[in-house]
Amino acid sequence: MTDLKDQIATNFSAAASAYDQYAVMQQQAALALTRRLSEIHPQVPEGPLLEVGCGTGALSRGVVTLFPGRRLTLIDLAPGMIAKNRQSLRPLLPSPALVDWKVQDAETITVRHHYALIASCLTLQWFQDLPGTLARLAEALLPGGLLLCSFPGDDSFPEWRRICQTLALPCTINPLPNGREVLEMVHSRGYEASLHQETLTIPYPTVRGFLRSFKKTGTCTALPRPIPAGIGLHGAARLTPSQMARLLAAWQGEAPGPVTVTYRINTLLVRS
Repeated sequence: MTDLKDQIATNFSAAASAYDQYAVMQQQAALALTRRLSEIHPQVPEGPLLEVGCGTGALSRGVVTLFPGRRLTLIDLAPGMIAKNRQSLRPLLPSPALVDWKVQDAETITVRHHYALIASCLTLQWFQDLPGTLARLAEALLPGGLLLCSFPGDDSFPEWRRICQTLALPCTINPLPNGREVLEMVHSRGYEASLHQETLTIPYPTVRGFLRSFKKTGTCTALPRPIPAGIGLHGAARLTPSQMARLLAAWQGEAPGPVTVTYRINTLLVRS
């Protein structure tokens, strides 16, 4: 793995034991994806299933409930997440032998025409080669197979972006995929695909608690930025202590007590 992938894996592994306590948004996103999966369930052909970036199992539990008796492969870059997933999922399985857990980078998948369904919750934004990886995942589907995945869009965190703009501070949000561009990536490869967006508004006790949740869920790795550092969306990877103090004071001052953070969750459905 690259140094970046090593850091992502390390951060997620370190957060695995306490992940479910802090991953409020991630759990809601997994429930939403599970509901969508239940709607398309009758369209999934016979064959094995794959979950990419399985984490601690929020989506995995829905997959094994909807598809009992299917062969299922669960992969994640972080060994700690795989260990936690195995621990939480095994009691729910009628036959643990049907499930295979693997520490694997989804961007290394090269199998073709194998899976009836590939599902993934909040993983695409970590891919270094998003167009190529989406193409390889689509190619891994059996004829008639489905790829269902969700990711936070680049219009997430409007509250954070606005306060940084008001204070003329760098905004340290990681670059996030644009939903329309992702859909075009898939269409350009000749696949039928659709995109749905929904809004999740998550309350946090304090701004500091919201920012701390990135470390507690392992999502704290700073990704490379496509535009040189500056003021606004593509700012510096870290704020100075004085800049952070200004951000916390101004943001918390707008809403004493709990703060609400908005996530735009895109769900991509690809048909082979």
